[in-house]
Amino acid sequence: MFQEIIDKVWFIPSKDYGRYPYANSLFISDQKKLLIDTGFGKRGIKKLIKTFGEPDIILYSHAHEDHVPAENLFPTAKKYIHPNDKLMATSEEELYRIYGLSDKREFLKLVATYYKSFHYRPLTSVETFNDKQIFNLGSVQVKVLYSPGHSAGHCCFEILDESLVFSSDIDLTSFGPWYGGLDCDINDFKNSIEAVIRKSPKTILTSHKGMFQNDAVRDNLSQYLYKFQEREEKILYSLEKEQTLEELTSHALIHGKFVEPKEFFITAERIMLEKHLVILLETNKLELYHGRFRTL
Repeated sequence: MFQEIIDKVWFIPSKDYGRYPYANSLFISDQKKLLIDTGFGKRGIKKLIKTFGEPDIILYSHAHEDHVPAENLFPTAKKYIHPNDKLMATSEEELYRIYGLSDKREFLKLVATYYKSFHYRPLTSVETFNDKQIFNLGSVQVKVLYSPGHSAGHCCFEILDESLVFSSDIDLTSFGPWYGGLDCDINDFKNSIEAVIRKSPKTILTSHKGMFQNDAVRDNLSQYLYKFQEREEKILYSLEKEQTLEELTSHALIHGKFVEPKEFFITAERIMLEKHLVILLETNKLELYHGRFRTL
């Protein structure tokens, strides 16, 4: 299950190979042991602790439910997250607010039950790290790369001197970037992807897709970045016939289709579309007339 990428650095594929609600992780076993994210499944966590012992440090890439579960299995580890995501990490109500679900009380009962099935609970004890902070574990050093967009506090992590980046939810999936939370930002997301491209790492490990190396790193990052333009073009084409936001949302231009739980994905689609529409209005590619969007 654990794949040693370089000396003392292990990639941990999650249950279902990174498919939500699980997420891949990175583990360093040095003088100090460090784990990035805890969403790889309860069985995997127990195997990790049995094999290496409990990590001394846990770094959370961000506060989404698939990256922070099972805190109770790490009672002695010191835990850290970016300050912009700390409230969401420690408050289920804030997580739901960010997802635009606060007013959907009956639906939230189903969501809460589902989250418990993969051991999500809000964190009870977590400190914060800063951008560019370095965790010295012995011979291995881990550097925080603040990479907002997917969330306000999303971070990647660099293994110094090894040309290796754990890019978390700059995840290089075929779906592309996800920015369906109220705290997400398209321009920040683009800038974060471009920052990773400029680093030119030889190896990238992602939360939901796996490992990319050498030429595949730049190729896949570039394709991932292009998704923003591709989605914008779809929106503009659709709005050659004027529509309300609700009408536009119903086409599932970004998600393709709405799977269960539909309410969650419809809400995320609406939020993502709104972010594109704001940019398109600001750049004079659209106008809003009597509640309906149309191209200029």
